[in-house]
Amino acid sequence: MSSTKQQALNLIENLPDDSSFDDIMEELFFSKKVQEGLSDLDSNKTISHKQVLEEITKWRKR
Repeated sequence: MSSTKQQALNLIENLPDDSSFDDIMEELFFSKKVQEGLSDLDSNKTISHKQVLEEITKWRKR
């Protein structure tokens, strides 16, 4: 697996040439969050769909 720096460089190189700094930052942030989510899945740090619905129901009652 490539380093984090190399992954960021690859992501940036694949963006259109007219990408703004904000576009680049958004892509890097999105990629980071996806990687964190995949890591959470690998580590079983997730909750079920049922649990999410129960939490949303509690929030709505407040």
